[in-house]
Amino acid sequence: MRAQSKPFIVEVKSSRRAERRQSTSIWGNLDLSAVAEEIAEELPQPPSAAEEVADQR
Repeated sequence: MRAQSKPFIVEVKSSRRAERRQSTSIWGNLDLSAVAEEIAEELPQPPSAAEEVADQR
């Protein structure tokens, strides 16, 4: 039979180096709502229901 190994503890010590935090987002500081508004302004607007009724007369 195989001999049982003794339990052991792994200790993780803190690092002395300054922590370098990377951005957690791939988008960084990009304001997506501002980009969405900008794109919405560039797209052609579909005709409203009132304009369609007026065109049918």
